[in-house]
Amino acid sequence: MDFATDNRPRPVRWTGLRAACDRFNAVLDDFNLVLFTALLVVATLQVLCRYVLRVPLPWTEELARFLVVWVTFLGSASVTRRKLHITVTFFAERFPPRTAVAVRVILYVMMFLFLLIIFWGTLVMFRSSWPVHAGTMPWLRMSWVYLGAIIGVLIMTILVLIHLTQEIRALKGSAGASAGA
Repeated sequence: MDFATDNRPRPVRWTGLRAACDRFNAVLDDFNLVLFTALLVVATLQVLCRYVLRVPLPWTEELARFLVVWVTFLGSASVTRRKLHITVTFFAERFPPRTAVAVRVILYVMMFLFLLIIFWGTLVMFRSSWPVHAGTMPWLRMSWVYLGAIIGVLIMTILVLIHLTQEIRALKGSAGASAGA
């Protein structure tokens, strides 16, 4: 949840938690920016060395692939927080408001279940790839590549749960409003 753009009144008891979430979000975004910048530098270095200097660096391609994994999953977590994933809203916009909220609840439940499966898979991959080292960087265990996926999927799972609870509250709120009408 992006608390920086949330203009609702905030209960005093959540001020510290919201500040911590805001700080975490800022650190996540900054870290992802650093990783993306490193990816650009490594990819540019790879092209320059291979095609301009004609001296290929074997580790640049592998490191770029590893950075793509980290950037993809941590970037997906940032996008999930902001609810900016690509969505098709053609049908949802034609539903009555209460039905649209119910559809979103179902979709968030499906997303949550999907992320649990992906999380389990990343844990399996982390564990099974622990003895494997990168071919061009023998000091790097392949498990550290999958750690980016574990962290990103875990953050996405938590965020989807937050969004799901918000939608359930909205569904309960619309049920109370329609019952009172």
